[in-house]
Amino acid sequence: MSAGEVHQATDSEYMQRAERLLALLQSDFGVPRATRTVIAVAGESGSGKSVTAIDLAAVLDRAGIRSAIIHQDNYFVRPPRTNHEHRLTDIGSVGPGEVQMDLIGEHMRAFRAGHAAVTAPVVDYPGNRFLTQQLDFTATDVLVVEGTYALFLDDAEIRIFLEATYADSAERRRERDRDPDAPIIATILDIEHRIIAPQAARADIVISRTYDIARRG
Repeated sequence: MSAGEVHQATDSEYMQRAERLLALLQSDFGVPRATRTVIAVAGESGSGKSVTAIDLAAVLDRAGIRSAIIHQDNYFVRPPRTNHEHRLTDIGSVGPGEVQMDLIGEHMRAFRAGHAAVTAPVVDYPGNRFLTQQLDFTATDVLVVEGTYALFLDDAEIRIFLEATYADSAERRRERDRDPDAPIIATILDIEHRIIAPQAARADIVISRTYDIARRG
C-alpha cells in the first residue's frame, strides 16, 4: 500500500486501541519525528499484528502523519502453498530463513534514506505466486513493518510486540480457515512460538493478550 492511499481500518474496538497506541507514540516516543521513522510490529501468527499495523497506519494518517506499510507475508521466499508443502518435507525450515529479511531491511533503509519508492513483492494467494508492486514512499513520515519476525530487524526505531500465544493463534487461524486443521499446523505454531516469543524482550511497547498497551522499560 502506498503512502498516498487511504489505509482501511477495521472495527471501532480495534480503532480505539490504535488511537491509544498513537497517543503513547506521540507522548513517549515523539512521533512524528523530524526524520523518517520505522515502527516494527511483531507477534505470533493470529496475534493481531496485521490488524494493529493497518489500524495504526489509519490513525497516523488521520492525525496528519503520513504512513506506509510493509507486510512480511509479501517477502516469503516461497509462495504460500509451496511453502506449506516444503514444510511438510522439511519441518526444520520453519523460521526467519523462510523470509527475505535482507530485502525487508533493504527497503527500510531505502525509506529512511529518502527514496521515493521501491519495487517490492506482493503475494497473489489464489495464484500461489508473487507479483511486484511499487511501494510509494513520497511524502511518508512513518513506515510500519509488520510480521512474525519484525523485531529481528535491528534498525527499527520503535518496536511493538503482541503477546498472544500460539494457542490463541491456533484458535484464531481456525476461525479464519487459515490452514487445514492438521497436526502439522500445531507443530509449526509451536516451533514459531519458540522463535517469536523471545522477541518480546526487544520491544518498546507490549500489547497483552487482552489488548492492554504498556511501555516496556
